[in-house]
Parts: sequence; structure tokens; C-alpha cells
Amino acid sequence: MTVAKSGDLLLTAESVHTMDRTQPVAEAVLVRGDRVIATGTRKEVESLASPSSDRIDLPGATLIPGLIESHVHPVYTGLTQDWVDCRSPLRGSIADIQAGLRERLSAPGWVRGWGYDDTLIAEGRHPTRDELDAVSMDRPVILQHISAHFLVANTVALAAAGVTESSIAEDDPRFPRGEDGRLTGLAWEIDAVSKIVAAVPPLAPGDVRDALLASLRLARSRGITTLHDLGVGLMAGAEELAAYRELAATGGLPVHVVGFLCGDLALPAIADGSVRFEAGGSADGRFRLAGAKFWSDGSIQGLSAALRIPYMCDPGHCGDLLHPQEVLDDMVARVHLAGGQAAVHANGDAAVRATITALARAQRLDGRRARHRIEHCQVTLPDDLDAIVREELGVSFFANHVYYWGDRHRDRFLGAERAREMDPLARADGLGIRFGLHSDCPITPMDPLHTIRTASTRLTSGGDVLGAAQRISPDRAVQAMTLDSAYLVHDEHEVGCLAPGRRADLVVLDAPIDSLGDPSAAMPQPVQVMVDGEWET
Repeated sequence: MTVAKSGDLLLTAESVHTMDRTQPVAEAVLVRGDRVIATGTRKEVESLASPSSDRIDLPGATLIPGLIESHVHPVYTGLTQDWVDCRSPLRGSIADIQAGLRERLSAPGWVRGWGYDDTLIAEGRHPTRDELDAVSMDRPVILQHISAHFLVANTVALAAAGVTESSIAEDDPRFPRGEDGRLTGLAWEIDAVSKIVAAVPPLAPGDVRDALLASLRLARSRGITTLHDLGVGLMAGAEELAAYRELAATGGLPVHVVGFLCGDLALPAIADGSVRFEAGGSADGRFRLAGAKFWSDGSIQGLSAALRIPYMCDPGHCGDLLHPQEVLDDMVARVHLAGGQAAVHANGDAAVRATITALARAQRLDGRRARHRIEHCQVTLPDDLDAIVREELGVSFFANHVYYWGDRHRDRFLGAERAREMDPLARADGLGIRFGLHSDCPITPMDPLHTIRTASTRLTSGGDVLGAAQRISPDRAVQAMTLDSAYLVHDEHEVGCLAPGRRADLVVLDAPIDSLGDPSAAMPQPVQVMVDGEWET
């Protein structure tokens, strides 16, 4: 239930971290309607409040701007709640995965599983078509990798998608074959995954809306007041954009959303004039469409990220770019000339370099500094960071990778030296880059306070510190998930800090910010969340 207030609201707390450089720390905040009116000492702010102001004292609490999750997939996240959870350690082997999928045979329709990680299950490989055929020879069964860049399908699902030995070229790397010449069932990378998923019967509009709302409510409960959807249409096509528009028009969005339309939807819509990108500060309700999202490579753990130096575990393999440079240039340019922002997924340093080239060339077409974005930016060399500064590009780092995959990146994929430099937050900060941090949920959990702790400690899930030199302070990490994430989408004058005139989006934490940098301390929790001057209870 949303509780609206009347008149002014005076909030006092143990500490207020405003993220406003003119007054970074305060004791009180005055809110009027959906705006912050003043921050300062208790005495200063009380002198500005009206006699009828409501007052809430928050002893021992810390008040910060609403957190901004700069890269997440809400519909995908919501839909996974109805799929078979195949993540490790819940499912430790292919047999465990098969057992989970068989349990879903009692329900009608396609059997869908998600979250398996070939590097964590006992067999150390992707499941096969035959192993999913053992679940069912009559029903379509598909299993999505934790990275979302790979999918395994059984024979029925492959046939439904028109993927057969006769329809797919023998040398098509997107659909690998076994020694017997048969398709293994693996769909390699986004285009191949999309081809299989396109065969799944369309979701009803109500299902898309329910999945979206489930994710956005979860986001708000975690202290997120704005999120960036980096792939509107990824799972349900145009229905996702329609759901956002409908919910925004009816006041049904729990948080603000800045959307980036999947490129395969955006480019035709640009060509026929059916899409309009909206600039920062121009949202209709709580949603606006800022631009389009593309992929330049895959994932490190899938050996499909494009690196300049081969993978440690496969010395002859560097991964591959998903598009030739001229194709990536053209896609980005079309979004740029349509007035939008381009956001490009790039994990490996070869992909980061190709992406910087494409984004910079687009901006030179007309001189507009669009703050086109690089998403993830995990393996990044110093000269690429210099180019990001020079071209005034945006970056959202996948800091959670340090915790969830850091040990394997060091020991298996990248080696110690490259793994230490992965997600180089301190180096980027030293160059003055204003970056965001993200979870890429559902790839990793949408928990911004854990993301901030990871950025501050560089702790892996194995308990090691990976690249201590790239740690940033908790306060700097909070800045990345507030003001700097707003900056990424030209919203820094609207939200991201607690300063007069900014939107009244804020979070009350039950512990100091500094505790986020102490892995031995209990994780702070968001105890109250305000969006547009309204509490959610």
C-alpha cells in the first residue's frame, strides 16, 4: 500500500549522505510533495519547515538517496519465478537438473529451466539434447544458462524452432554438432538463443505485466528507486514495452524505469518511425525509453567474451566478436541519429575496444555527446579507460562478477593477473569516470547493498580478495549506485542526490554506510523506501 503524505515532511537521522558535493553530509531532510526542499543540520532544516510539518526521527539510521540499479532485466527476472531453478548448488549435476525438469511435466506447455552453470555442475559441461530428451520426447524442454548467452533444447523444442540437421549449416557455430554430426541441442550466444525462444508460445499481456511488477516490487524492497532495463523486449518482445507504457500511464509502476529497447526491435522501429527516444527529465509517469541495447560479445565463463589474449584454459581461443566492426558501427549510428543512447554489452577487452570505436564514431557524426554506454566492461585495459574519458562515454561495471565468478576467472579463465584487474573501479575513479554498478539480475541477485560491499571489499565467494588495488570506498560505491548511475542516463539534475529540487527518492538504512566496507559486519538493510515523496508499506 502506498501512503501519501500531506504538507511538509521533516526527516532527521543519525547521518544523511546526500551525494551532493556542496553538502555531502547532513542531519535532516525536508520533503514537500515529490521534491526535496532542503538538507542541512536539524536546526537549519527545522527553521524552513512549516508549523504543520510532519516529523519523523530516525535514531541510529542512515539516510541515502534512492539506489539506482543501472543494468537489470525485470521481465526476465520475474518470469524465472515460474521456471525450474537449475542453479548450483541446488542442482549439482545433470541428473539433478533432469529431476527438476521432470517435476514440471505435470504442468502444461513448454518445460523451462534456467540458471545452470556448466563450470559448477559435476560433469563440467553443458547438458545435451539427448539428456533433455530423457526428460521428455513429447514435450518441448529448454534449459537456459546462468549467463543467458546459451541454451540447451531437446529434440521437440529444436523442431518447433525449425532448428534441424537439414536446416542448419554444418559449420554454423551457433548450433554446434557432435562427432556423430547431430546437433547437440546447444544454442550458442544471443542470436541462437533468441531463435529457440522465439518458438515458445507468446506470453499473455497479463503474464508479462505480472512478471514485471514482481521484479519492480522486489527492487523497491531492496532500496532501489530507479532501475535501467537493459533489454526491453528480451523475453516477450513488444509486449514488454506495452506493459511499461500501460503501467506508467495508470500510475502502476512501483519505481522509476529507464528503458533500452533490444536492438532487434529498435532498429526496425527506428526505420519505420514507430519509436521515439525520450531525453533525461522527460519521462511520462515513471517510465521513459532512452535508447537501444546491443551485444558485442558473450560471457567470460562461457568462453564467448572477445579477449585480446587467449583464455588460460584454452590457449588457442580468444572468443569472438558477435558483429564485424562496420556492422556494430552502423547499428549504433542509427540509434544515435534517432536521438537515442546506445548501450552495448562488452565483457572482453577486444569487445570493449570495438564498442568504444563504434560509440565514438557515432558521436562524431554530429558532435552530440550522448553518453553512449558500455555494459559490464569487465576486462578493460588502461588505454581503453583513457579512451572512455576522452570520448565521454558511460560505463556500468558488473561488479558482482568479482564475488560470483572471481575465483573461477582467476583459476580457470583469465589467470591471476587479468582477474585482479577485472572491473577496474579504482582506476576508473582515478580517471574521473562516472560509472554505475549493477547485478544484471537474474544473472546475479538484485541486491545493491551486496553489490556495494563487493565493490568495496573485492571479496569473492571463496573468501579471497581479488584485486585489492581496485577497491573503492563504500561512499564512492554508493555514489556509483546513485548520482553516477543517474548521470549515465542524463538524469543527474533530477535524481541521484538529496539536494533542493531533486526528486524525493530515498532509502533509510539501519546501519552506517561504512559498515558496507566491513565484511565482518552485518549487512545493512533498507528499512524504509521513499519514491516521489511516498513511503511504501
